[in-house]
Amino acid sequence: MTKPSMMLIGQAGMPNYPVSRPLGWFEFLPAWCFYTPVVVQSIGLGLYYRSLTLPLIANPGISLSGMVGEAKSEVFAQAGDTAQRYIAAYWRWTRPNAITPSIKKTLLAELAKAGITMPLVAKPDKGCRGAGVQRIDTERKLFAYIRTFPPDRDIIFQALAPYDAEAGVFYIRYPGEERGQIFSLGLKYLPAVIGDGKRTLAALIQHHDAASVRGHLYHQRHHHQLDEVIPAGVRMPLAFSGSHCRGAIFKDGAAWVTPALTAKIDTIAKDINGFYFGRFDIKFRDIASLQQGKGLCIVEINGASSEPAHIWDSEGGYFQAIRALLHQYRHLYHIGARLRLRGHQPPSVFALLRAWYQERRWMKQYPGTD
Repeated sequence: MTKPSMMLIGQAGMPNYPVSRPLGWFEFLPAWCFYTPVVVQSIGLGLYYRSLTLPLIANPGISLSGMVGEAKSEVFAQAGDTAQRYIAAYWRWTRPNAITPSIKKTLLAELAKAGITMPLVAKPDKGCRGAGVQRIDTERKLFAYIRTFPPDRDIIFQALAPYDAEAGVFYIRYPGEERGQIFSLGLKYLPAVIGDGKRTLAALIQHHDAASVRGHLYHQRHHHQLDEVIPAGVRMPLAFSGSHCRGAIFKDGAAWVTPALTAKIDTIAKDINGFYFGRFDIKFRDIASLQQGKGLCIVEINGASSEPAHIWDSEGGYFQAIRALLHQYRHLYHIGARLRLRGHQPPSVFALLRAWYQERRWMKQYPGTD
């Protein structure tokens, strides 16, 4: 039986991307394979600049520049009126120790007051790599989510973006400079299979080029449905979170970057207090609108530790990814050095390690990811 083309994974508004390699050999290597060269370079830059923690002041408006442990609500709160217009409506809620009927009623009322209706997105306020991100369609799923969420931790409830197409737009601007640059544009495809009324979900995944090579991710997430026969014509999304480690498929979108898009991202980024470096995760109407800088909806703003999404393009390669990461961290040190001259003082390495340890501990407590 002929396997479906990679073309079938695209969402509405995304360009078609025929590929010769459904999976790059390097995509799921351990993190140390990518970040050992970064650490070696950082030691050299740290000695040159006499500080290993300069990257932690590259975004002075965000805790530790968004390297680790920052809250999504903290970053959103730095946005001015112009930038806020592009951010999907959100509301932060602290999960109480006990979930009572009155708590549920209050939660629903507060969501309505914030203008957030179902379907919506729920995710940890402090989290990374798509941990704990779920699409919530019903009150039942909402209450199931908050029951499994750790007490006294903050949840972000966010309005579902009106578009399916998604990109990671990596932006860099140096202090004192009027204009920044789009360092990377990664287009994010969320794979799906189409039912035929005969095969189970497991069989559909197995016979799909792009999905089969990432089957371990989808089998874990959809374990309760793997033996179900999917009705003919029904589209079954395999991933919701636009994160590589959660099963999203990334393509290099550099060819779609335009002066109009760069100018729009510049306008937004400059209206975020103390933000010079990071990635905007953006939903957009279609690729033409993205190029024009129109029809954009920001769902997340990531700081210093965010990765340029294009490095996970299977058509790229390991050494291309390493070069991009090394280039990224050189920018971080250079920006940090300029801001130190303006009076910002780098925090200690111990502050970084404490935040990293805390984030790792919290990540293990979050609910599963869609």
